[in-house]
Amino acid sequence: MGIAAFAILAISATAVASTPTVTYTGQGWIDNGNGGFILKDERCGVGTQTPADDGGTGLFANWNGAGQPYETGQGYTVWVLTLNANPVGGVKLHLPDSLGGEVNMVKVGGTWKYASQYVSREAALALPVHASFSGAARNAQLVVSHGCKAFDQEKPAWCSPGYWRNADDAAWVRAGHSKGELFDTNVVPDFYDTEYATFRIGNGPSATFITDPTLIQVLQNPGGINEAVSGPFGINQFNAVGAYLTDDIPGYMFSGDISEDNCPIDNHGNPKPVPTA
Repeated sequence: MGIAAFAILAISATAVASTPTVTYTGQGWIDNGNGGFILKDERCGVGTQTPADDGGTGLFANWNGAGQPYETGQGYTVWVLTLNANPVGGVKLHLPDSLGGEVNMVKVGGTWKYASQYVSREAALALPVHASFSGAARNAQLVVSHGCKAFDQEKPAWCSPGYWRNADDAAWVRAGHSKGELFDTNVVPDFYDTEYATFRIGNGPSATFITDPTLIQVLQNPGGINEAVSGPFGINQFNAVGAYLTDDIPGYMFSGDISEDNCPIDNHGNPKPVPTA
């Protein structure tokens, strides 16, 4: 082999070795038991969730345009590349074209990070999302640290009174409410236009009567409910509690239709996977 040919091969090998690629392989998600995946660490700032966090990249400062910061509840994904090196020229993250395509990751401490718009696990693996940089790849790994799956904006929904009666506190927190809130004070008049005169808990000699019951008392004592329907939706108190709570799930509103349950969250308050055709 001639010297020139050997030199060309050497340059070619160097070029390949100097631009390693680290591919994302699905970390950062957990199986939700319903045929889909949810973020292992979801930080939306809703209810008791940890506030949204861009990973110290500073990218939230202009999330909605120059000088327009991130707003609670918006979808995002924080990507983290661990890399035992300080590559010349930084690190490129390769996202779907609809989310910017190739972008520059930000060095934060001993890692490289990027806060992108929300990317589902399926979309990330389909591309796949990957990082590239100059120099040798020394035990590099690309993962999803945390993020927020934004709810569809103002999508009609209905979570039944039975759902709320059996749901965990976390589901109530997702809607911004607690089981001890009062019916007359909160549900009237927007979801039921008549206050309780008295509310019966239990039956027979042991029954007790109160005014302005809590939401959970209404849900747990159907015998104490006045079954008369009332405006503005033509539903009774039992269903009015369901409507009131459903309407405050972030990104959703009470559909006005109680004939079909299409609750967007599970009993733990987690978003249900979006059905695919």
